[in-house]
Amino acid sequence: MCGIVGYTGFRLAVPVLLDALANLEYRGYDSAGIAVVECGKLKIFKKTGKINNLKELLKNKILSSSCGIGHTRWATHGVPEERNAHPHINDDCSFAIVHNGIIENYDLLKKKLNNQFFRSQTDTEVVAHLLNKQLLNKALTETNILKSLKLVCDDLKGSFAFAIVFNKFKDKIFVAKRSSPLIIGVGKNENFIASDIPAILKWTNKVIDLKDNEFGIISAQKVEIFDCNLKIKKFKIREENIKAEQIILNGFDCFMHKEIEQGAEAIQETANKVFNNTLLEQLVNKKQNINKIHICACGTALHAGLIAKFLIEKYCRKDVIIDFASEFRYKNPIINSNSLCLFISQSGETADTIAGLELAKSKGAFCIAITNVLGSRITQIADFVIPTFAGPEIAVASTKAYVAQISALLGFTKFLFKKEDIEIDYNLQDIYNICDWWKNTNFDEVILKVVKMIKDLDSVFFIGRSVDYYVAQEAALKLKEITYIHCEAFAGGELKHGSLALINDKSVVIVILTQSEILEKTLNAIHEIKSRGAKIVMFSQFLQLKDFADLFVRLPNKNQNLMPLVCAKPLQTLAYLTSKTKGFDPDKPRNLAKSVTVE
Repeated sequence: MCGIVGYTGFRLAVPVLLDALANLEYRGYDSAGIAVVECGKLKIFKKTGKINNLKELLKNKILSSSCGIGHTRWATHGVPEERNAHPHINDDCSFAIVHNGIIENYDLLKKKLNNQFFRSQTDTEVVAHLLNKQLLNKALTETNILKSLKLVCDDLKGSFAFAIVFNKFKDKIFVAKRSSPLIIGVGKNENFIASDIPAILKWTNKVIDLKDNEFGIISAQKVEIFDCNLKIKKFKIREENIKAEQIILNGFDCFMHKEIEQGAEAIQETANKVFNNTLLEQLVNKKQNINKIHICACGTALHAGLIAKFLIEKYCRKDVIIDFASEFRYKNPIINSNSLCLFISQSGETADTIAGLELAKSKGAFCIAITNVLGSRITQIADFVIPTFAGPEIAVASTKAYVAQISALLGFTKFLFKKEDIEIDYNLQDIYNICDWWKNTNFDEVILKVVKMIKDLDSVFFIGRSVDYYVAQEAALKLKEITYIHCEAFAGGELKHGSLALINDKSVVIVILTQSEILEKTLNAIHEIKSRGAKIVMFSQFLQLKDFADLFVRLPNKNQNLMPLVCAKPLQTLAYLTSKTKGFDPDKPRNLAKSVTVE
């Protein structure tokens, strides 16, 4: 969840670290800190809150260091206070460490250090003291540091990416990784480390992917990678095709706004690549023995998976089981070599999703990963990868990645239909038409009227039936996570089974109605709601329903299988504009982070 960075080279380290951290702030913003090596000493600076607070602290500091590490925190162990901010140090401040991940057995390890004074409540400080203990009475050489770090890592349970600097090494960063993302950026006479590519894209797009249980020593002139036995190993340098301008605002007021507008491009690029993926078609044709499909994901990615479930079951008559990744392992899923499992993760580093993938693989299932990040951990484990092409997504609330996932799943489902000799009535041109509409349509005027109705409410309800219910679930998630309004989505037919008790004359219910076969049934639910005095906001292409709503948001009349893509733009706009109207930052909602790399 947290973001870590490091720099060693010919530039001043502090500006590089601060810029890099700013580009990782979506991973957590409870506190931030840096450690730099300055004239044989470590200088540590920390501040609670966002990166700008740390920048303010450092604005009058003159530091000549060209090597350091930084951290932006999403709090796991310990409240968001300065003492819990990273970096953490050992007793004599001879080294500093930053950490992304969770040490699950830290409490037990802490008890073994019973005479040790702890400055913080964090699991990371335990690692600092364990490393210090291993290094006692040893010469401070690179070899001894690596051996000591490996011994510490062998005792740890959980996930980690560590970066460590020592006062005795003016240009070296030591790293170790297990189950948390860490990349090494390669420059000319300078090198970087980071949790994610946006941190370093300003300086380099050449990347080394550190794998699990590997260690590294990074200096300005050299990168050395060591395997789990500390044997030096060869590595590959790959080039990221992300451009630096993709991670700046370019005139938009926030990244969420920019990324909503980029939705059409994400849909079109992903559909074009997936629908024309001959390898995927060959794969589906070979898998004649598949009798059950499992879809496993978290949050928004799960909502995209629900849409695929709807289409596969409706047309292909294949049994599709969908699970929250966090629950998947604990229900002892019935999986075997005849199972096809889809694992969806925007970052490719979602800890629960990866754990589910590893379980499915161990049971012999054929596993497909759908992700926006090639080279991520999920792509290294899966049997086959379907990439999405959303580009970097900076706002915590997913928008363009969600529609790219739907687009990829539409392509995958199309191949399933081919295998079953079933004709389905959507094609690439239909999707391109939606993209053209997306680019040329602005919902702000009508959505601001909805915002006025809901902005001061404590609760907002969404209803839908069939695939509209799945769209409503995503809409409720978007609104709640960036506006802090309690939101719930209900299946329209379930209101009378308890939930109608929540509806009164102060309520606003947002109805998603795009499927003709459930039109009359959804109208029944609308009558039930209106008879309790609640107001109705309707998102629909059926103009004959306009009089049933207090406010009607008109959608274009597109292929009904593709209406989840159509709904995404106005419903994402609703969340964004409500958040802005309430004075919040849509990009950085409280208590949340972009990439959930811990369980």
